[in-house]
Amino acid sequence: LGPRIGRFDSDGKPVPMPGHSSVLQVLGVFILWLGWYGFNGGSTLSVFTSQYSRDLARVCVTTTLGAASGALSSFAFVHSTTHVWDVTAVGNGVLAGLVSVTANCVVIDPWAAIIIGGIGGLVMQCASKLVLKLKVDDPLDAFAVHGSSGMWALVATGIFARPEYSYNGLGSHGFVYPGDKPDLLGVQVAAIAIILAWVGGTSTILFASLRLLGVLRVPADIEEAGMDVSKHGGGAYDLNAGGKVLSA
Repeated sequence: LGPRIGRFDSDGKPVPMPGHSSVLQVLGVFILWLGWYGFNGGSTLSVFTSQYSRDLARVCVTTTLGAASGALSSFAFVHSTTHVWDVTAVGNGVLAGLVSVTANCVVIDPWAAIIIGGIGGLVMQCASKLVLKLKVDDPLDAFAVHGSSGMWALVATGIFARPEYSYNGLGSHGFVYPGDKPDLLGVQVAAIAIILAWVGGTSTILFASLRLLGVLRVPADIEEAGMDVSKHGGGAYDLNAGGKVLSA
C-alpha cells in the first residue's frame, strides 16, 4: 500500500500528521474502555452461579488495572523522551493495556495485571517507533497497539497464568507459580507463530489480489483532495467563516 503522501520527507524522516481532535480521540478511548468490560467480562457468558460471578469480578478488576497501568507507563515513556505531556500517549497506552490483559484477564491476579498492562504500554511505544524506523505508515498505530501488545498478552499468559485459575485440561500454568506443569509459555509462543503464519499468508493473498486489480489504493489526486471531498461530496468540517480560514 505504501505510506500516505507527505508522511516521510526527502530524507526518509517521518513528518508528523496529528489527528484533528484530541477531544474526540479521548472520547473514543473511553468508549472503547467501557466496551471492553462487555468484551472481557461478557466472555464469561453467565453471572448466575458463584463461579461465573467470581470470574466476572476478577476479569473486571484485571481489565481496569491493566488499562490504567498501560496508560501510565506509555505516558511516562513519552514524557521522559520528549518532555511533552502527550494525551495521545495516554489514550494509546489505555488501549495497549487493555489488549495486553485481554488474553489473560481471567487467569491472572490483580498485581500481575498491573505489571502486564505497564509492560504493554512500553511494548506499544517501542513497536510504534520501530514501525516508523522501517518507513511503515501506520496512521492509528494499529500494529503497535493491537499487534505487538497482543503478542505480549499471549506471552504474559504463559508467564502469569495462575494454576488455580487455569482452564486448560492439562493443568498447564504460568512459570512464575510453583506447580506440576509450568509449561504454558511454550504453548503461547507456538500460538503466536501460528497466528502470524495464518494472518500473514491470508493477508498477503488478499492485498496482493487487490493490488493486481488496481483497487488497493486511490489515485494520488484523490488522496490529496481528501476522500471526504472526492467520494462523499464535501469536507467533513467547514473551516471557513466569512471567507476566513479557521485553524482546526
